[in-house]
Amino acid sequence: MERKNPDKIDKPKSTKKRKACKSPRMSQYVLSQLPEGAVVDFIFYEDFDNDGKKEAVIGVTRFAPFPPDSAVLIVREGKDGIGHEWFMFSESANGNEQAGVIDNAAAADTDGDGLKELVVSRVYGHRHEIDITVIDWDGVNPYQAWHSRRTFFHGSMEVADLDNDGTAEIIVEFGTEEGHEVISAEETCYHVRKGMVYKWDGSSFCTHARSVGMPYASFNMAVCFLKAIWQRDYERAYSMVMIPPFSGLAGLDDPGLTAFKDYIVKKVMPALSRNIERGKLVPAEPYDTCCHFSGPEDDFTIELSRTGSGVKISGLMISRRRV
Repeated sequence: MERKNPDKIDKPKSTKKRKACKSPRMSQYVLSQLPEGAVVDFIFYEDFDNDGKKEAVIGVTRFAPFPPDSAVLIVREGKDGIGHEWFMFSESANGNEQAGVIDNAAAADTDGDGLKELVVSRVYGHRHEIDITVIDWDGVNPYQAWHSRRTFFHGSMEVADLDNDGTAEIIVEFGTEEGHEVISAEETCYHVRKGMVYKWDGSSFCTHARSVGMPYASFNMAVCFLKAIWQRDYERAYSMVMIPPFSGLAGLDDPGLTAFKDYIVKKVMPALSRNIERGKLVPAEPYDTCCHFSGPEDDFTIELSRTGSGVKISGLMISRRRV
């Protein structure tokens, strides 16, 4: 949404340079340019435009007056003193009329040209949906080189050279509605998370799948296990567990699928049914080795262990809740 108030942080999108002025300290100059109610989200001091001199690139969010908005302040020191320009985000994801608040930022070479770009994630609303923007320089002029064109629910962003080829990738993790048949999918609850990577292919950023880190690798497994049991997909559930630990000493005598199914039907399904019939299970904060879920009548604690192929379920404890 275009803003017409000249006092707001979003100056004209031409990003035309202000007249340079002399100042004894760059920090004092930056403070003199910050709008009322603004805070600094990040500071990078790099030669982004390859002119042999470093620029101060500063993320700024103004929280008052409401609603908040964000921009990037670029400050240079030249022969005539210090000058600046504002870079305005030119696109909001999914038609958001309100500007996003800066969530995270990184300076890294993401396109393999030997120069660093600025990667910024912005967050929208109470669902913590983020989008991602890459800012590059054409000579001295900054421009939006790429935008995710989507948001990521409960998202997080970081930048790293995962394959050690000298070019950094943009890493995103985000929440999904996976397992909503069994667990609560309220915004305030923990969600199954997925990961992906944006990698430069010479002309654009292409997506690649990526496994999430711990403890969500364990949490994802725990939710998928409960869902598989509820859907009577015993083969899938069986593939997730370690036998004999999961079924106790009985697993020493019969570690097969039939015995596992019998154990689930007799020991687990009755408790799971009486809780889900009254409501969803509410997940607690996940840990690498255990994940806890509270139902209307019972608490479920799933124990997990690392294996050479990832994470496996080693136990399930069910206890009646105290009223």
